[in-house]
Amino acid sequence: MSPSSAEVVRTEFEARILVVDDEPDVALLVSETLREADPSWQIETESDPERALARVTGEPFDCLITDLVMPQVGGLSLAEKAKAANEDIALIAISGRGTLESTIEALRLGFTDYIEKPFDLEGLQRAVCRTLRRQVRDQRLKNRFAELAQTKARMEAEQTQISQKLEIASHDLVRSNRRMARQMEGLATTADVARSLMGILELEDLLGLCAELVGDRVSCQTSTIALYEADDGAVGLMVRAHPDSEESPTLCWLRTPIRSGVICRAVQSRKTIHINDLADSVLVDFQEREFWQTGKLLVVPIPFQKNAVGAAVLHRPPEAPDFQATDVKRVTALANVMAPAILSAKVHHRQRCQVYASLEMVAVANEERFPYLRGHSARVLAYAQPLGQAVGLSQSETGALQIAARLHDIGYVVIPHTAINHSGPLSDDQWEVVRRHPAVGADFLKPLEFFGEVGDVIRAHHESYDGTGYPDQKAGEEIPLVARVLTVADAFDGMTSHRPFRGAISRDDALEQIRKLAGQQFDPQVVEALVGLPAETLDEIADSWR
Repeated sequence: MSPSSAEVVRTEFEARILVVDDEPDVALLVSETLREADPSWQIETESDPERALARVTGEPFDCLITDLVMPQVGGLSLAEKAKAANEDIALIAISGRGTLESTIEALRLGFTDYIEKPFDLEGLQRAVCRTLRRQVRDQRLKNRFAELAQTKARMEAEQTQISQKLEIASHDLVRSNRRMARQMEGLATTADVARSLMGILELEDLLGLCAELVGDRVSCQTSTIALYEADDGAVGLMVRAHPDSEESPTLCWLRTPIRSGVICRAVQSRKTIHINDLADSVLVDFQEREFWQTGKLLVVPIPFQKNAVGAAVLHRPPEAPDFQATDVKRVTALANVMAPAILSAKVHHRQRCQVYASLEMVAVANEERFPYLRGHSARVLAYAQPLGQAVGLSQSETGALQIAARLHDIGYVVIPHTAINHSGPLSDDQWEVVRRHPAVGADFLKPLEFFGEVGDVIRAHHESYDGTGYPDQKAGEEIPLVARVLTVADAFDGMTSHRPFRGAISRDDALEQIRKLAGQQFDPQVVEALVGLPAETLDEIADSWR
């Protein structure tokens, strides 16, 4: 064996080799030959097969060189038991009487070389070097495979952890997406509500819209917005919507404000109250029972800063499911958006009422200037209200009618006293002056934007249905319906009241004249409504405020 080949093995693997042969001389020769090949090899010999068996199964050897034919324990048996004890041990066979069968069996057991006696010593060295080199390579491969197996196991474990984390993250993401979707839905709902309420200053209209919005988003039989006056500690106005019907929200000004009960309690405590059985509840005030007798009630305060401007009251019949936390959450979110708009509308309403009270005082003072006008606007309002109801005026139109009826002659404040109190027929110039009062009254209210269409109604209350009236000669549908109602009520009271230039006529004569002028001066449907009013109602109004 060349030194270079032995050195390659020596530098890579320091082997412990057991040489077994029942002929001691042969075993010694093999060991000396191998020591010459590589002094680093630890060569040990055994000529007793049984002792060799004990050592090879009890001690760590890297290579077993054994004779196949030995007494007591043959080389094949020895090799088989050595492999059972150490599967990595290299096997080399030496034999002088080998058979084909023993050769095949040796290969089966894992012998890597088979050397026949007498053997070439260099060939023996090359065979051992070749075997050990193969063992080094196999061991490296085995170690590499073990490392790869460990890496694979680690990667599989990491993959399992990653999969678990991904599953958890996916679950969290789904929950987060759902939560975000709910938040986005809530934001969209909030934005929709805010846009819906934006710019609505009429208190009654705003409360009606709020009631409808609540009823649209939470299932209920009725949804009510109750307005709370902190100064009085009471509820004086409620607007009720019926989500399942086409009815417009119902406005209810309470003659006797509600000062106790579940609504006041919810507003004052700023806490939601849920009643599952109204019939057995002690929280409901007797006035509230006029609106809700049985069923389930959810009362959510409408908060603004440290106070509350009112409450949203939702009612369900007894057989309906209970209100849930999601219902409370939705109504609360709506209430938070509605509160600023309601407060703004309340301020606007209060200012409007104050201005209206001042203007009404002017109108009353104006009537005092002309004795025959005393009580005229109050009677016109009394006539106009049932007429407006008969022709189907909306709540906002009814509100405009109530104000316009009281203020329709406010333009007389700039009309000379002599022109109005003239005892005889008016001259053309006097008529021209008198005919200015609708336009003057409308201009008087024009700076007060919160009166809305009231100015238009006052301006048009002397227009004729056929277009021959004044000041703008409007006709038919061009004239606001509120003004057409006011025209009939104003004319009827004027006919049945004393004037400086003529006396009053009877109720029936006035009705007849108005009936004849239907389609000309007056709207036919309003005339029909007037004729349909009970005579005792007309007489009662005619005798009042004189």
